[in-house]
Amino acid sequence: MSNLQVSEINVPGVIKKLKSSEWLSPLFQRDFVWSNASVVSLVNSIIDARPVGMITLWEQEGTSALPLEPISIADAQAVSGKSVEKYFGDPQARPGRYYAILDGRQRSTALALAFGGLRASSGKFRNSGRYFLDVTATENTERVKFISEKDVTRRQLNILKIAVSNGLFPLEVEDPDAIFDQWMSYLQHIRNPDYYSNGVLPEEVELQRRNRILQSAFNGIIKTKIALYTVPPTYDLAEICDIFETLNTTGTKVSTVDLIHSNIYSDTVNDSVGPILIRDSIDELGELDGAIGWASSKERPELIAQFAAAMHVALDSKPETRPIGTKEYRISSIKSQDLLALPAKHWRKVFDESSKFAGFMGAFQLAVAGGHFTMAQCPYPAVASIYVALRWFYEFDRGTDVEWNPTTHLDPIFRAFFWRNALATRYDQGFLTQIGTDIRSLKTFLSGVRIGDNYDAWKASANAWLDENVAKSLDRESLFEIVTDGSEAGALKRASVLLLYSRAGLDAIDGATPIQHGSGQLQLHHIYPKDWCANNNFGKAGDFIDMGTAKRDYVGSAANLMPMARASNLSWRKKHPAQFIKEESLSFDSRANIWNAYFINRDCFEALESPDVDPGKFWELRGQAIATEIAHRMMV
Repeated sequence: MSNLQVSEINVPGVIKKLKSSEWLSPLFQRDFVWSNASVVSLVNSIIDARPVGMITLWEQEGTSALPLEPISIADAQAVSGKSVEKYFGDPQARPGRYYAILDGRQRSTALALAFGGLRASSGKFRNSGRYFLDVTATENTERVKFISEKDVTRRQLNILKIAVSNGLFPLEVEDPDAIFDQWMSYLQHIRNPDYYSNGVLPEEVELQRRNRILQSAFNGIIKTKIALYTVPPTYDLAEICDIFETLNTTGTKVSTVDLIHSNIYSDTVNDSVGPILIRDSIDELGELDGAIGWASSKERPELIAQFAAAMHVALDSKPETRPIGTKEYRISSIKSQDLLALPAKHWRKVFDESSKFAGFMGAFQLAVAGGHFTMAQCPYPAVASIYVALRWFYEFDRGTDVEWNPTTHLDPIFRAFFWRNALATRYDQGFLTQIGTDIRSLKTFLSGVRIGDNYDAWKASANAWLDENVAKSLDRESLFEIVTDGSEAGALKRASVLLLYSRAGLDAIDGATPIQHGSGQLQLHHIYPKDWCANNNFGKAGDFIDMGTAKRDYVGSAANLMPMARASNLSWRKKHPAQFIKEESLSFDSRANIWNAYFINRDCFEALESPDVDPGKFWELRGQAIATEIAHRMMV
């Protein structure tokens, strides 16, 4: 039996092997499951020349019967919407020597996405987008940006000059053999006035800083080595299965919260009041009003630890941190190290005041959306830690010089902060560090409030601060585009439907069934049912139902969704709204308060009950109603 071989390869080499179909994925491999954030993390490690793991290959012979295909991601056909695989390489190609990827399919696909230009064509999929090096970033964790293809097109970042003028350099390798020339041209563009708005170059110090980031990233891409473990073709399939089983056997993953739990228990086991049990305390917190749907030891328990770290950041009088190893650590944000440095004294205070903690979480939900919602429904749930941290500071640590108050100042500015942040997808990468910065920045701005200030003048200054430090408010046309397109994903998708969740109260069909947060009934259902839309994709209705014609997914958008009890949805889901309204003898006036709460005003309702089938009219009216409310919430 031939010997196993251990070698190495760099990133351009991997891209070339995958693109040429020299490396192929066995069909028994699991689908690509990494998030965009995971890809960003891998790329950050590469440009820092850190270890990035190993890939295990099995050399194939020409007669191999092992089902193989190029690595791929999920996609959909443009016209029919039918699910397809988007391959990186030719499925029919087989070079003279080729290899099966036994272990490393996720990593290989991530490299193809970031550096090879593999991306989904359909905006419905999270991998529809591109990766850029952002040389304007001041934090290392924020250098790599994933930008959706929709935003790439909208911002014209597919045009290199415009991308460079925004400090963004495509990571996609046009030709692995010519990567040096590509990146050398980047170094030239960075000092070329033609690549900047109005031909104005940044200051020389900034140019030098950007140049260093470019050079460092290129060196990382070229010099980072990925270990290759190659199994010769003399191994049979049974032996390969044994190897594959070994490679994919995983133990129980130890989370940051597990480590915190262990550390804090050890620190407090001899306390007279008993030890602190982090996981148990998180579950108890999750039973309190305000924290329901937000605190669980099983679902994102690290979120509560991030809240606790944010509270520590916001304090002026901070309890001494827990050493990390042998070193003292300054908690500055909500990264893993910050969470591990939280001292037992701080944790004790957090859980002793759990009622107030939960109340601040509930107040956050009311401030930004006027009702309650869960972390799963929230765009960037960690953003709530900023609000909670500032409420914690106000409650337990404010001095006599603090003249702002939560209702008059924090609630309105944070509401606008929340919506601008979500709709600018500002936290798509780098939020762990950014949250600490935002806490300090917002706290500093609020510290300027003085009793007796002109409130209108303060609101104007708050909006100007948000423009400069967060993002500008979107116009209603842009918001309408978001709330009428179900192909949006991530933070934009959650933001578009958040008010529907937070406003849920009673079922509009029977007027009595509770469907609010915590009822167990809260679901969003289609007003124009999917089955009905699929069967009526023609004529005037088809102009809006067909995504190829409409250039968006009206059917799956916020404009076509409504909180509804499951039983009501079962009755409605195959019928045209006018038919259902008539059969149920529904009227606008009998439930006006419920219809209006769900953004169905009288004009919308009349469009629904009209026998003239025109879903486009309803979607236009309702999309404008939702966009108008969101626009209002983006301003102080």
